[in-house]
Amino acid sequence: MRHRPTRLIAAALAAIMLPAAVTAQTLHERIAALVEGKQARVGVAWIADGLSGTYDNDSTYPLMSVFKTHGAVAALRRMQRAGTPTDTLIRVEAAEMHKDTYSPLLKMHPDGAFTIRLDSLLHYSVALSDNNACDVIIRLADGIAAVSREMRAIGLTDFALTETEATMHACPMRSYNNRSTPLSVASLFRKIYEDGILTGGYAALLRRTLEATATGPDKMAAALSPGMTLAHKTGTGATLDDGTMIADNDAGTVILPDGRRIYAAVLIKDSKLGPRENARLIREITKTIINFGI
Repeated sequence: MRHRPTRLIAAALAAIMLPAAVTAQTLHERIAALVEGKQARVGVAWIADGLSGTYDNDSTYPLMSVFKTHGAVAALRRMQRAGTPTDTLIRVEAAEMHKDTYSPLLKMHPDGAFTIRLDSLLHYSVALSDNNACDVIIRLADGIAAVSREMRAIGLTDFALTETEATMHACPMRSYNNRSTPLSVASLFRKIYEDGILTGGYAALLRRTLEATATGPDKMAAALSPGMTLAHKTGTGATLDDGTMIADNDAGTVILPDGRRIYAAVLIKDSKLGPRENARLIREITKTIINFGI
């Protein structure tokens, strides 16, 4: 009889834990059903209410422009340590404005050399996915190797960062070198909101910039219901001669109407589905994750 309370407590704990386990398993199965038969490799991760789950997290995926989030965090942390204000003017040299890459900033400054506020530069890099702005941000972080070190310093694992936008543009296959598991990406977004890796105006600036992301309106953003907001970063890879798209990604933070947050990453690599079907898959997976989180 003395052991009965212990057995009752164990049974009660099991009853509490079972719904979460069943939910995670069911969510995994639903994602598997969405991915089944697709000519692509799809990795997914989600973190909500202290629980996490993954689908095909054993592989790493090319980050593409999602790595602009990593670069922004690294640059802002460096400036935070130095006490550099977020409205500081940054000098951009003509040699940093490559002509043959995606760059809305270049259209604003076709002659090259100019100065721009840090917060505006970050908006171009993250919210508008400007490749030239990204590499200036990486320069402010003291280079791509320093970005990688900064990510290790905040406790991020299961990723590799060795390339800039310029090196990937010069050789698209080098895009595979900037890679990560889906859970590592989702964890970075959780750290941005919960771990204090940035504070004060630096944290507010990055969150505001991620919420202003204009790319990929048919991906994660299209999965939201009224009252939800999204802070995210997309990434799109080149299409090779055989029709294979290197990668097509979206990752971020879904903020529910009650303030709870779901961190999610949907990374697709080696896809022959085409951009529209990639986007539909990301949208449907995200909607499935949200439905299980509310």
